[in-house]
Amino acid sequence: GEPRDLRFTVDRALETPNLVSIDPHMHTQFSDGSVLIPQRVQSAVAEGIDVVVSADHNTIIDYGPDITRLGLAGEIAFIPGVEVTARTGSIHFNSLPVTLRPGEPNGGAISVRDETPAKLFALARGKDPASLVQLNHPRSGTLGYFNNYDLDPEKAAFAKAPFDLDFDVMEAMNGAKFEGDNHRSIEDWFHLLNRGYPIRIVGSSDAHGINGGETGYARTYVLMAEPATGTLDQAALVAALKKGRAFVSNGPIVYVRADRKATFGDTIKAKKGRVDLDIEVTGAPWLDISEVRLVVNGERRLPLAVKGSDGRTVKFRDRVRVEMPRDGWIAVEILGGRSLYPVIQQRSGNGRPEDAAFPYALTNPI
Repeated sequence: GEPRDLRFTVDRALETPNLVSIDPHMHTQFSDGSVLIPQRVQSAVAEGIDVVVSADHNTIIDYGPDITRLGLAGEIAFIPGVEVTARTGSIHFNSLPVTLRPGEPNGGAISVRDETPAKLFALARGKDPASLVQLNHPRSGTLGYFNNYDLDPEKAAFAKAPFDLDFDVMEAMNGAKFEGDNHRSIEDWFHLLNRGYPIRIVGSSDAHGINGGETGYARTYVLMAEPATGTLDQAALVAALKKGRAFVSNGPIVYVRADRKATFGDTIKAKKGRVDLDIEVTGAPWLDISEVRLVVNGERRLPLAVKGSDGRTVKFRDRVRVEMPRDGWIAVEILGGRSLYPVIQQRSGNGRPEDAAFPYALTNPI
């Protein structure tokens, strides 16, 4: 058909919002996962995911034939991707969407060899120019890029060569839990935003199995003009992710409007040095939301007084004025005080269900 104006597609989502849920990082037995493609797809449908991305290590896998064979083409959309994993293990990142090339080794995945991060980013974009580069689990032990290159955890002021920040988005949530590695990654992201890097965040499950590591926890909700119903405008989705029209979540749903016309991912002029935010948080009746707080230029403000709850699905609704005397950014962070177990079958490190994952969500910045 005729070329589409992606700016119009993304901006129109403010008037007719559709939240499209995507899990952009999951594995099968084609790399180090424990399930076959049909089980991975079925688990994603069961968890209410709209879009799945194949992300096996250094190989491109096609879920399409299994989605069709299972009769799920109208239930879920698929984007082919790959988790580029350096041979040294120093960096893991996703490239999506990619083109499946059956005649090439590993379906057309790039060769990793002993390349620098910058070279790997360039190779991925050179192979698939329309792709998005997503940095994965940046603080996850020896698999964490920020750990391996000693990114300054206090202000992100320095790192070891040949560190490079030429990626589009990064995982703020890898798995369901806010604590630990994910918390450190989020702090890094605050510092990078304060230093002027236009990096946006996503949430992924990095699911290798199903039970105890469910698909979709965490996930990314993307604000789109059109819903995902089996077929998907991949270019529009990538544009929205790059712009930051998304939030990460393991349960809470967040709507934010700045001065009634902008949302996360947008830039807005603060009239008279202030911005009015309309915030609404919703979720399943059993989902606990105990804290709604603003993050302004990386500083977590005191929790807002919980208002507007209907005692069921609406957890918070209020208009909040924020003084912004100079250029800056605002994100909204949501926390719950009651474990998601057993709805999410991920126990804590000590095995206690009550210490398992708690509700959490974080928006991209305005």
